[in-house]
Amino acid sequence: MRRDTKQRELFDQKATAEEFAACLERQCDWVAAVPDSVYRRILPALTMWHFASRENHAVGMAFGVRLGGKRPAILMQNSGLGLSIDALLGTFSLYKQGVLLVVSDRGVLPWEEIQHQEWGRITKPLLAATEIEAISFDTEGLAGLERAAKRAEKRKIVALVVERGNINE
Repeated sequence: MRRDTKQRELFDQKATAEEFAACLERQCDWVAAVPDSVYRRILPALTMWHFASRENHAVGMAFGVRLGGKRPAILMQNSGLGLSIDALLGTFSLYKQGVLLVVSDRGVLPWEEIQHQEWGRITKPLLAATEIEAISFDTEGLAGLERAAKRAEKRKIVALVVERGNINE
């Protein structure tokens, strides 16, 4: 559901960055991120995370650690999803491995930067078209994060979609 009629201050915060980071670390034992303003307080709250300069690089790293027995998560913004789809389909999907994607849904609100607007419109349809299961953090909160991680353990690519204002930025 597009939130273009709501303003940022009307969002219900679903978790603090510290709560989100703690829950993520309980569910996953390896995290990579392409930094994004939505995650700027989450990243310092994580015990350890791996920097990736591009989302497809994060996918490659996560695939390697998944084959090594880890439970990976990748934090990215929705525009990075487009960059990473080939890598996701050519690794995790092809080899039936699971990964948790945490995708910030940028561009949904009318005041967000123009370069994010198109991605805000197509993120959820793109996830559906690629058959990547999407779970809404806005709807489910930390329980959605836990559910998404459990689905990824069942050898699925799962995206937890985080809206602006769900986590204290």
